Amino acid sequence: MDIATIVGHLAFGLIAFSYLVKDIMYLRILSIVASLFGMFFNYTVPAEPMWLPIGWNALFVLVNLYHISVLLYEKRPINMDDKNSELYETLFKELTPVEYLKISKAAQWQHYEPGEKITRQGTLVADLVLIYNGTVEVEVGDNIVAQLRDGQFVGEMSFLTEKPATASCIVKHPTECLVWKQREFKELLKRNPSLYFTIQSLLSAQVSSNLVSSSKK
Repeated sequence: MDIATIVGHLAFGLIAFSYLVKDIMYLRILSIVASLFGMFFNYTVPAEPMWLPIGWNALFVLVNLYHISVLLYEKRPINMDDKNSELYETLFKELTPVEYLKISKAAQWQHYEPGEKITRQGTLVADLVLIYNGTVEVEVGDNIVAQLRDGQFVGEMSFLTEKPATASCIVKHPTECLVWKQREFKELLKRNPSLYFTIQSLLSAQVSSNLVSSSKK
């Protein structure tokens, strides 16, 4: 088996192997290597170079190089203050630093005092609220059914379903939160699909956890 045939097998083998790779960076690197092998094969094996597949493979290499540069840019270190750094490390590690920067800039820090209602049962919810420090009681009717603490969302069910709040959320202790306007935040997420799926997973996980906790009571 000559070198050109081996290169041809390598090109197709790498393409097949890339389907098993989940990390997008490694996937793009494998695609580049496979395209380079394909270009070599189509140049050396036929009686005359096959410029059509060579040209398309060259285009694929350029496209993947561009996306790799974007990935490296998004993963570059970002200077964050202590609060944002803590939130990123504990809740949003699935995002790149640049992606987290996008969502944090879309939010505002807000302080709530004891007795303030963040949501009211039966009314539409304008904000998605992430508790950074404090305690919020969840009240259905006249009954307190749960307490929300650091790292938990308020209004996540309404954010996902676009329906009125199923409970009132009342601040128990002085509480500091990161607050997003639902409409603007959803527009941001629609423009960034990877952000959308990550945030949706976080909110869905809390909804599931709350349902499990409620069923045990």
